[in-house]
Amino acid sequence: MPGIKKLIIASRNSAKVDYYRHLFTGIVGNIIGLCDTKIVGKPVEVGETAENNAEIKARFYSAQTDFPVFCEDEALYVDFLPNNRQPGTHVRRINGKDEVTDGELLAYWEGLIRTVPENKRTGRWHIAYCLALNDQTKIVSMDHEILFFYPASKIRIPGWPMSSLEGSAKLRKPNSERTEVEKQEAISAESPIILKELLKLF
Repeated sequence: MPGIKKLIIASRNSAKVDYYRHLFTGIVGNIIGLCDTKIVGKPVEVGETAENNAEIKARFYSAQTDFPVFCEDEALYVDFLPNNRQPGTHVRRINGKDEVTDGELLAYWEGLIRTVPENKRTGRWHIAYCLALNDQTKIVSMDHEILFFYPASKIRIPGWPMSSLEGSAKLRKPNSERTEVEKQEAISAESPIILKELLKLF
């Protein structure tokens, strides 16, 4: 990323910041999260797709800084629920609450998954990545095939409660139980695809 010395990962979730920091390591000199900036407030994510919400966030935070901003947004689709019950971009919207806690989300999904036959516990994350600088944005999307597990792993990652219940179909274990090597391998596999499009912004 020629001439870019700092990049802001638009999250106050330290687990997400650490995870996505690896994506740009070796390309950007200084990679920070929102907690390390003076950026205030947060956008209203009114998009119905992960791409919409990623761009909404990217434009909001980019307007408050001179540095490029990296955002991601996720939509969850599962094979054991009908279309009208798909969480999509509203994973944390449960039983009339717009933003449930990690514990509430984990309890809800664990109760749901326990009723699903093991061979039917499949789905996918649709993830949109957006890079913004001033009023320009680039977006790239990827799908990740996943499996769900019951009971949930006892390893919990604050801010990422679903990682105790779901994981890569390839690894066949909850994401919270991935080793550092497995995390690095996942980022290494994604990096060329993500960066090829995003870096066109520069």
